[in-house]
Amino acid sequence: MSILNYFFIGFAFTFLIELLFNKFVNHPLLSKESWGFLERLICIIIWPLAVLVFLISFIKQFFK
Repeated sequence: MSILNYFFIGFAFTFLIELLFNKFVNHPLLSKESWGFLERLICIIIWPLAVLVFLISFIKQFFK
């Protein structure tokens, strides 16, 4: 995998997270969260960890 592929996958994942944030912007748990440029950049760089955290949280939500 080249570095461009790595960043493209990170960009795509961050874009999906951005769409989710925009859809659920009025949710009480997201009211105190900010999603700025720094958070986006960090998510693009460390997207494998971000995917892992997202999946764990998503699964925990349905199987409490």
